[in-house]
Amino acid sequence: MKIGPFIERLKTTKDTVRHYEHLGLLAPTWDGRFKDYTEKEINDFEAIKEMQALGLALTDIQTLFQVKRNQGCGSAELLTSVQHSLQVILGTLDQKEQEIHKQREATLTLIKALEEISSNI
Repeated sequence: MKIGPFIERLKTTKDTVRHYEHLGLLAPTWDGRFKDYTEKEINDFEAIKEMQALGLALTDIQTLFQVKRNQGCGSAELLTSVQHSLQVILGTLDQKEQEIHKQREATLTLIKALEEISSNI
Protein backbone atom coordinates (compact mmCIF):
# COMPACT_ATOMS: atom_id res chain seq x y z
CA MET A 1 0.00 0.00 0.00
CA LYS A 2 1.08 3.60 -0.51
CA ILE A 3 1.85 5.96 2.34
CA GLY A 4 -1.63 7.55 2.38
CA PRO A 5 -3.52 4.37 3.26
CA PHE A 6 -0.65 3.33 5.55
CA ILE A 7 -0.82 6.48 7.70
CA GLU A 8 -4.61 6.37 7.66
CA ARG A 9 -4.65 2.77 8.90
CA LEU A 10 -2.13 3.48 11.67
CA LYS A 11 -3.52 6.91 12.57
CA THR A 12 -0.16 8.62 12.23
CA THR A 13 1.48 11.24 10.03
CA LYS A 14 3.75 11.20 7.01
CA ASP A 15 6.38 13.01 9.06
CA THR A 16 6.39 10.26 11.69
CA VAL A 17 6.65 7.52 9.06
CA ARG A 18 9.45 9.34 7.24
CA HIS A 19 11.28 9.90 10.54
CA TYR A 20 11.07 6.18 11.34
CA GLU A 21 12.33 5.40 7.83
CA HIS A 22 15.25 7.81 8.34
CA LEU A 23 16.11 6.02 11.61
CA GLY A 24 15.99 2.66 9.83
CA LEU A 25 12.97 1.46 11.80
CA LEU A 26 10.74 1.12 8.75
CA ALA A 27 12.02 -0.09 5.39
CA PRO A 28 9.29 -0.23 2.76
CA THR A 29 10.13 -1.61 -0.66
CA TRP A 30 9.96 0.48 -3.82
CA ASP A 31 7.18 -0.39 -6.26
CA GLY A 32 8.29 1.54 -9.31
CA ARG A 33 8.01 5.19 -8.28
CA PHE A 34 6.31 4.66 -4.93
CA LYS A 35 7.14 3.07 -1.62
CA ASP A 36 5.13 -0.05 -0.83
CA TYR A 37 4.17 -0.55 2.81
CA THR A 38 3.27 -4.13 3.72
CA GLU A 39 2.10 -6.01 6.80
CA LYS A 40 5.75 -6.12 7.91
CA GLU A 41 5.90 -2.32 8.13
CA ILE A 42 2.52 -2.28 9.90
CA ASN A 43 3.79 -4.80 12.46
CA ASP A 44 7.07 -2.90 12.87
CA PHE A 45 5.21 0.39 13.36
CA GLU A 46 2.93 -1.15 15.97
CA ALA A 47 5.95 -2.68 17.74
CA ILE A 48 7.65 0.73 17.80
CA LYS A 49 4.57 2.31 19.35
CA GLU A 50 4.28 -0.47 21.95
CA MET A 51 7.92 -0.08 22.93
CA GLN A 52 7.53 3.70 23.17
CA ALA A 53 4.49 3.19 25.40
CA LEU A 54 6.72 1.13 27.69
CA GLY A 55 9.13 4.06 27.88
CA LEU A 56 11.84 3.01 25.42
CA ALA A 57 13.52 5.83 23.53
CA LEU A 58 13.79 5.68 19.75
CA THR A 59 17.55 5.15 20.07
CA ASP A 60 16.88 2.04 22.19
CA ILE A 61 14.33 0.84 19.66
CA GLN A 62 16.84 1.41 16.86
CA THR A 63 19.33 -0.79 18.69
CA LEU A 64 16.74 -3.51 19.17
CA PHE A 65 15.74 -3.41 15.50
CA GLN A 66 19.40 -3.57 14.47
CA VAL A 67 20.03 -6.61 16.66
CA LYS A 68 16.83 -8.20 15.33
CA ARG A 69 17.99 -7.67 11.72
CA ASN A 70 21.48 -8.99 12.42
CA GLN A 71 20.75 -11.81 14.86
CA GLY A 72 17.07 -12.70 14.37
CA CYS A 73 14.05 -12.44 16.64
CA GLY A 74 15.06 -15.25 18.96
CA SER A 75 18.68 -14.29 19.42
CA ALA A 76 20.11 -14.24 22.92
CA GLU A 77 21.55 -10.77 22.28
CA LEU A 78 18.15 -9.36 21.35
CA LEU A 79 16.46 -10.94 24.34
CA THR A 80 19.19 -9.68 26.67
CA SER A 81 18.98 -6.20 25.17
CA VAL A 82 15.20 -6.05 25.58
CA GLN A 83 15.43 -7.39 29.12
CA HIS A 84 18.05 -4.79 30.04
CA SER A 85 15.99 -1.95 28.56
CA LEU A 86 12.93 -3.10 30.47
CA GLN A 87 14.93 -3.38 33.72
CA VAL A 88 16.06 0.23 33.30
CA ILE A 89 12.46 1.32 32.72
CA LEU A 90 11.32 -0.67 35.74
CA GLY A 91 13.94 1.07 37.89
CA THR A 92 12.74 4.46 36.69
CA LEU A 93 9.14 3.51 37.41
CA ASP A 94 10.08 2.36 40.91
CA GLN A 95 11.71 5.74 41.59
CA LYS A 96 8.67 7.60 40.29
CA GLU A 97 6.39 5.42 42.38
CA GLN A 98 8.38 6.27 45.53
CA GLU A 99 8.24 9.98 44.70
CA ILE A 100 4.49 9.80 44.15
CA HIS A 101 4.05 7.93 47.44
CA LYS A 102 5.98 10.66 49.29
CA GLN A 103 3.92 13.37 47.59
CA ARG A 104 0.71 11.53 48.46
CA GLU A 105 1.70 11.25 52.13
CA ALA A 106 2.67 14.93 52.28
CA THR A 107 -0.63 15.89 50.66
CA LEU A 108 -2.62 13.77 53.12
CA THR A 109 -0.73 15.34 56.04
CA LEU A 110 -1.54 18.80 54.73
CA ILE A 111 -5.20 17.93 54.23
CA LYS A 112 -5.45 16.63 57.81
CA ALA A 113 -3.78 19.77 59.14
CA LEU A 114 -6.18 21.98 57.18
CA GLU A 115 -9.17 19.93 58.39
CA GLU A 116 -8.03 20.45 62.01
CA ILE A 117 -7.69 24.19 61.45
CA SER A 118 -11.12 24.32 59.77
CA SER A 119 -12.79 22.42 62.59
CA ASN A 120 -11.34 24.86 65.18
CA ILE A 121 -12.63 27.95 63.39
